[in-house]
Amino acid sequence: MRALVLEEINVLPRCQEVDTPSPSPGEVLVHIAGAALNRRDVWISRGQYPGIKTPIILGSDGCGTVVVAADGSESWAGKEVMINPSLDWGLDPRTQADGFSVLGLPRPGTFAEYVTVPARNLVIKPPHLESDKAAALPLAGVTAWRALMTRAAMQPGERVLISGIGGGVALFTLQFAVAAKAEVYVTSSSDEKIARAVELGARDGALYSETGWRERLYGKVPGGFDVIVDGAGGDGFGDLARLLGAAGRLVFYGGTQGKWPRILPQHLFFRQVTILASTMGSPEDFAAMAEFVSRHELVPVVDRVFCLEDGAEALAHLERGSQFGKVVLTI
Repeated sequence: MRALVLEEINVLPRCQEVDTPSPSPGEVLVHIAGAALNRRDVWISRGQYPGIKTPIILGSDGCGTVVVAADGSESWAGKEVMINPSLDWGLDPRTQADGFSVLGLPRPGTFAEYVTVPARNLVIKPPHLESDKAAALPLAGVTAWRALMTRAAMQPGERVLISGIGGGVALFTLQFAVAAKAEVYVTSSSDEKIARAVELGARDGALYSETGWRERLYGKVPGGFDVIVDGAGGDGFGDLARLLGAAGRLVFYGGTQGKWPRILPQHLFFRQVTILASTMGSPEDFAAMAEFVSRHELVPVVDRVFCLEDGAEALAHLERGSQFGKVVLTI
């Protein structure tokens, strides 16, 4: 089969022929139709992720058709599916078990014609989505769902702020919040991205690259936000925390901008706020997210679609960071 293989750190992966895997009992072989890239793939290719081994087929997001179902998983044969990339979450929905991992490292991932996964990691593909859109959903979608719905427990009518709009998780958070009847605002360093977020249902936004952005945003939402979702950290995290309203919840799922700045406790405890950490999602999160997407017929935002042979170019495009939405490979 054809696969996009990372053979060496800091060398772009290349498409090559490798052996087609065979499923073990309880697993299925999925013929991949579409696979999406994540920042995780960039970090692994640059050696900025724990437990890297090469050669490795990257890719956590995928959808396709089950072509072989091993013992105990025969009911999935022939079905169009999405793959939950959270492997071996464990029995506690509150947190992942010690054996938890993410598809695409150490287990071979979805940037290939075929992949084997446990049958328990499958859900039926939302019927309204084409394969490129469905492939965009799993990792970023479940991360956004858990942060917004499970950890922050957002309620209809609440005021929600999403930082760094344009990336996959932030955009899914926007789509979920809008569909759930929240009042949504965003931040970005780009007027164009804020305008596109407004087209997707956001009320307004602010340029975090401009001095005084926090004060201007607070002027738009007097009293502060009920829920803030952040994936960057860094110097802006303290400003986000100060935008929380009474009993507000700030949930973060990443830290691409590094350490938090100093935060004055008095800005937080008097408002009875909560700061929450989140990553990926449980099987329950994934099933709930997929059902919500199907019920509301949400369509993931896709920035660009590449063929598998152009996977190295797709990875370079994602690394440049100018995209609005997911970057997808068709297989």
